[in-house]
Amino acid sequence: MSADIDRDDGRTVVPLSDQQAQAFWREFSRQLPALQALDGHGFVTTANEVLNNYAPGLAIELEGAAQEGGSKLVISAHGNTAEFENAQVLVRNALKLQNFAVQAYRSRTLGSDFGMRMEDFELTSSDVLVGYYDAGGITGLELAFAKPIPSDMMSHAQHMSFIMLDHILGEWDFSVRVGPVEFVEEISQGLSGPVKLSEFPPVFDSFVRQELGRSYEYPQEQDSRWLSLEVRGRDAEDDDPPDILTFHDSANAVATRADLSYFMEWRFSFDSQAQLDQVRDVQDALDTELARHQRGILVFTRVESMSSRVAAYYVDDPLHAQQQAEQLAAKHASGIKAELHMSFDPAWNEYLSLYGAIHRRGEEE
Repeated sequence: MSADIDRDDGRTVVPLSDQQAQAFWREFSRQLPALQALDGHGFVTTANEVLNNYAPGLAIELEGAAQEGGSKLVISAHGNTAEFENAQVLVRNALKLQNFAVQAYRSRTLGSDFGMRMEDFELTSSDVLVGYYDAGGITGLELAFAKPIPSDMMSHAQHMSFIMLDHILGEWDFSVRVGPVEFVEEISQGLSGPVKLSEFPPVFDSFVRQELGRSYEYPQEQDSRWLSLEVRGRDAEDDDPPDILTFHDSANAVATRADLSYFMEWRFSFDSQAQLDQVRDVQDALDTELARHQRGILVFTRVESMSSRVAAYYVDDPLHAQQQAEQLAAKHASGIKAELHMSFDPAWNEYLSLYGAIHRRGEEE
């Protein structure tokens, strides 16, 4: 018996603009005195009624008391990564509010040993066993039960353990840093674990840090590792020149950092060695500018068909990165055709797909 989990609810997500986010916060601030007169449940219910008019896929959760300093407003996407960009837009545009800090995504639940009850069936986090493994630069999980589960309660038990895993790891770690999740009768041989779900958070953190290589600290220039490979497309002719991929292997240390969620491709065409040198210099200059305040990092470059060079970055703010790129291009590469594309990629799929393929190839050799 096995069951795969799908964390994408399939709903169409409408992008939230900065203007819409700012309009929400103005309305929220206007209603805040009345909200603070309510109890915690009333505060959250009414606040979400306001938010639903602007971002129906998001929710506000309250940590602390609405009337006391040091409280926190958490903007949650209910684990739906398709809504994560909207959550970041909402937090990025938040007003400074008395008594409240604002953060994106639910934190981990303090104290991992807890239980749930659903339709007269009870399950605790100690009743769930976890096996874990490297699934190509992200963490893959197998879940099994440490006690017999009645067949008519199996779907409830799986749903409950999934909810507990979400609360135990927190919204970002579970939705972005965990990949495939599968329920099995028994944890497979060769996986790390099993460990009780109640004891999993520090084990997970250690695995991500030690095995996946994520310190979440920028690689220092003297320790930076770059790999150069020749790449051929499947439909390439034998006499076609190979693409040259230059891969920033040590950028893996910051992969999936929440403040570097946007993937940016900056492509230049060139028709001479002099232009190629010019393109390389301007793309490297953007990397230097972004890295100065840790606002972005160059993760790979690719020379395609000896006619264009693309540089790929992960950045914190798409508008800022685009403006920096356009300024550098106008100053140092005017007259050379350029294209810039931006996408939201919190799980670093574009980078980790290459990272996994390169390191699998290295292990095979």
